[in-house]
Amino acid sequence: MQSSTIEQFHEELQSWKHELSSIKQEIRHFEHELEDLATQKLPRTLLAQMEHFQNIFICHKEVIDTLRHDLPDSNQKVENIFNVLRSVKNDSQHALSERMETFKRIFNEVKNEFNHFYSSMRLHPAGA
Repeated sequence: MQSSTIEQFHEELQSWKHELSSIKQEIRHFEHELEDLATQKLPRTLLAQMEHFQNIFICHKEVIDTLRHDLPDSNQKVENIFNVLRSVKNDSQHALSERMETFKRIFNEVKNEFNHFYSSMRLHPAGA
């Protein structure tokens, strides 16, 4: 994250907030898909996979809440954090950026894994 102005920093924060909100919506969608699958009679192995995804989604929502909490809302907080980050040579700013990037990378892996699982369930229902 190479923010040189407070406006760029503020825009980046807004972008992250939007991304986190979108990911949380995606997770809600995945949870609804899991609920739909749960109405089918499924073998225990598939139920275990569903529970695995359910637990992962719970953990991801907790991480989103933590990340969201760490992103300032008010202009005054943004300015204060920006000034502090500039004085510590952007180490904290870089750490926040790394947390966001790591979270997005892990979420995309989970998303791909879930989509593969869900697609295979839709193509080959357990009862068929």
